Amino acid sequence: MTTPRSDADSEAATRTHRASALKERIYVTFTALAVIIALRAHDQHPAASLALGTLAITVTATICAVYVADLLSHMVIHARLPAVSEHRHMIAGTLGAGAVAVPPLACLTLAWVGLYDTATGLLAAMLVTIATLAAVGLLAVRRLSVPRAQRIAILAAESILAVAVIALELLSHR
Repeated sequence: MTTPRSDADSEAATRTHRASALKERIYVTFTALAVIIALRAHDQHPAASLALGTLAITVTATICAVYVADLLSHMVIHARLPAVSEHRHMIAGTLGAGAVAVPPLACLTLAWVGLYDTATGLLAAMLVTIATLAAVGLLAVRRLSVPRAQRIAILAAESILAVAVIALELLSHR
């Protein structure tokens, strides 16, 4: 017989799940951004089909890596395979992380169908990915029970770190 979960346990599990989902979205977003920056760094931009394929493969590989990491960390923490419901949450969260890659993939798809050139598609993909990163940050702090000034400070710190990562990515391709 199992004991019912308390409201505090349920809320803690919900917060843990939400934090994990946000973390996964950040991983996928930064990975997508790194690939887009690398593709833009070439003097002659690759064909839109190559850029689209490269980003799609990278995002798929990252999502697979996130899933494997979730599965292994669950087994390490709980010393067992996840139950069916836990596994369902794990898969939903992992696939949900891929949602952040839809906008940049759409930008490159529009370049692939000829709406604009690859350079414009890559620029649009980079800008929309940066906006996605900002949105993920806003989602992360919106429910914090801290004063507004602290939320703004947290977002500012995230923005500074994001700019630093972007600068490092750009420097690595010079």
